[in-house]
Amino acid sequence: MRHPLLIAATAAMLVLPAIAADPPLDAPLVVDGPVKVDAGDFQAALRRVPEARRTEFRTSYDRVAALVDNVFLARSLAEKARAAGLDKDPITQRQIAEARDNLLADLYLKHLDDIAPKVDLEQRARELYTADPAQYAKPEQVYVQHILVGLKGRTREMAKQRAQQVYEEAKAGKTDFLSLATRWSDDPDKRRNGGDLGWNSPGKFVEPMAKWLKEPHAKGEISPPIESDFGFHIVRYVDHKKGEPMPFDEVKESLIQSERARLANKRREDAVREVRSSSTVTLHKDNVEALVIPAEDTLSSQSRSGDDAKPPK
Repeated sequence: MRHPLLIAATAAMLVLPAIAADPPLDAPLVVDGPVKVDAGDFQAALRRVPEARRTEFRTSYDRVAALVDNVFLARSLAEKARAAGLDKDPITQRQIAEARDNLLADLYLKHLDDIAPKVDLEQRARELYTADPAQYAKPEQVYVQHILVGLKGRTREMAKQRAQQVYEEAKAGKTDFLSLATRWSDDPDKRRNGGDLGWNSPGKFVEPMAKWLKEPHAKGEISPPIESDFGFHIVRYVDHKKGEPMPFDEVKESLIQSERARLANKRREDAVREVRSSSTVTLHKDNVEALVIPAEDTLSSQSRSGDDAKPPK
């Protein structure tokens, strides 16, 4: 629920001129006694929004106000928790420290990206493309139309007989294939596509159908009924596109993004490996093992709980 102060301010904000610069970090946004939310708190909370979306996020007063209100609500409840002494619990204090450490750890890993030497990723992308251009090829595609004679409400022999009849009628060519699909197909997607499946990779289809589509066929050729777990398929082979290499410019951006992600992952893995392989690390294995509850103890505890739940005889 939005804070009343923020709701009341909406009309005033709409008539104010655009702010040329952000207010100072200590500029108050919401104050309620000892609880204060300022512009710096908003900037901190805004970091939870992906960086690429932050500018667009701030074009909406409602989104900004909701974020400020969330910070205010959390801070107000935290103040009540402190007043109740909940922050004095030693495990709670460890939780707070753990949350701080996790934040700093994430910031450090991002810092590694910020200070990493700049690499000509376009040049690297070109090297990857040149080394194996076949890897960056448009896949083979086939254009097909389709009729399915399903097994629902039919025996296999009944479905096979009907599929053969549909195939003979399609083969005769007196009726348009898609008209036959409208009349006879049990494909649940028929209402959406009318039996015209368009361009797809042959491997997308169920295996018996995919096998037939991977073989060479003349345009307009109609398959005899092909049996699968779904029933019997009659396929019209409309057209075919061979797989072909994609120009470098079409794959450049995806290669750059992939290489950037790979380098970032390597930096993170190296940082983690360095910490874990430190020669000064000491693992107190006995103390770690003492934290493990034997499985038999858990089963015994559950058994006792079950016995306690039984009514007395």
